[in-house]
Amino acid sequence: MSLLTKFDLKSMLERAESPSVSIYIPTHVASQEIRQDPIRLKNQLRQAAEKLEQLGMRDADVQALLEPVQSYAFEMNETSRFWQNQSQGLALFVAPNFFRYYRLPIAFEEQTVIGDRFYLKPLMPLFVNDGTFFILSLSENQLRLFQATQHEMAEVMLNEVPDSLAEALQYDDPEKQLQFHSTRASGSAPVYHGQGVGTTDDKKNVRRYLQQVNNGLQDFFYEAQAPVVLAGVERIQSMYREISDYPHILETGLEGNPDSIAAQALHHQAWQIVQPHFHQAEAKALAAFGELAGTGQAVTQLQEVIPAAYYGQVGALFVQIGHQQWGAFEANTNTVTLVDDQIPEATDLLDLAAVCTFLQGGEVYLIDADKMPVDGALAAVLRYPTHVGQTATVNS
Repeated sequence: MSLLTKFDLKSMLERAESPSVSIYIPTHVASQEIRQDPIRLKNQLRQAAEKLEQLGMRDADVQALLEPVQSYAFEMNETSRFWQNQSQGLALFVAPNFFRYYRLPIAFEEQTVIGDRFYLKPLMPLFVNDGTFFILSLSENQLRLFQATQHEMAEVMLNEVPDSLAEALQYDDPEKQLQFHSTRASGSAPVYHGQGVGTTDDKKNVRRYLQQVNNGLQDFFYEAQAPVVLAGVERIQSMYREISDYPHILETGLEGNPDSIAAQALHHQAWQIVQPHFHQAEAKALAAFGELAGTGQAVTQLQEVIPAAYYGQVGALFVQIGHQQWGAFEANTNTVTLVDDQIPEATDLLDLAAVCTFLQGGEVYLIDADKMPVDGALAAVLRYPTHVGQTATVNS
C-alpha cells in the first residue's frame, strides 16, 4: 500500500500548477483481471488528452504533460510488475513538472478531472469515517509503527527513533545499566537484558526509551492527527500514556507481548478497537448539527458553506457520497458560481469544501444521502457564525 498522509495532500495542493490532471481507476490484486487495469488507465488518458485539447493545449504539449503516465498504460512491457502489485484503487496526479501515484485500498470510480488544482475528494475516505489510524507496537526488544485503514496496513520506516530499548541505551555504561547482544546477523536489533522487570533501574531505562520514542514520533503524529492504538504489556502502555501528550491515543489498547503477534493479527484486533471510535465521532458531529440548528452555526447553503470552509471556519463538514456540484469560488468577493455540468474551468465545490476543511483541522464526514442531516449534498457545523456570501447560477 502506498501510504497517503495529510502532508501529501498539502504538498500536492501547494506544488500543483494548472492544468492539474487527476485520474482515478479501480484495480485488481494479483489476478487475471489485472489485464483490465492498464486498459482502464489508457481510456482515462484518452479522456484527459481530449479535455486538455478542449482547453486549447497543443497536441505536443498534451503528450509532454501526460508522458510520465503513458508507460503504465501498457499491459505487457517492463512495467507489467507495476500492475501485479496493486491494491483496490489507483490514483494518479499529473501537472507541469509533477507526477505522483498511489495504490490505495479504495475501489474508485473511473474518472479524470482537469482543473487548476488536483481533485482530492475521492481520497477523503482514507482520512474520515473509516479512515487512517496507527498501531504503535511497544516492547523492550522491538518497536514497530503501522499505518492502517480498515482494509490494509503497512509498516512505517522510522528515522531517529530507537527500535529497541537496547538501541536507546547502547551509549550508556554497560556495567551500570545494560547488556545486549544480537541473536541474528550483524546489523539486527540488539536484545535487551535489563536489571529485572519492575526494578527501579529497569523502570528508569524503559521510561528513557519510551521518552525517546515519544520525542521521535510527536511531529509525525501531530501532522497526521489520526487515532493511535497501543500494543504492549500493560506496564509499558501505561508508562507511554503518562509520557505522551498526543490527544488521540485511544484508551483501549492491545495487551500482551506484541513481538509474538503477527502484523495481520495486530491489524485485525486494532480495527475492532478503532471502528467504534470512528462511528462515535460521526454520531457526535451529527448530534451537534441538530443541536445548533437555527443558531447560525449549522448551515446548509453553498453560499455559506464554501466561504466558511475556505477560511477555516468549519468544524465539521457533511458531504453526500457520490454527489458533485461544479462551479467556482471567488475568494476576493466570496462569490459562489454554480454550473450544471463539468467544464474545464469549473471545480467540484464539494471537493473544495472537503479539502479546505480537512487541511485546516476540521472533520469531514462522507455520508450516504439517507443519512445526511438535511435534504442536500452539503452541511456544516461552523466554529462560529459567518457572513453569507453571494451566489449565482449559470447554465452551461
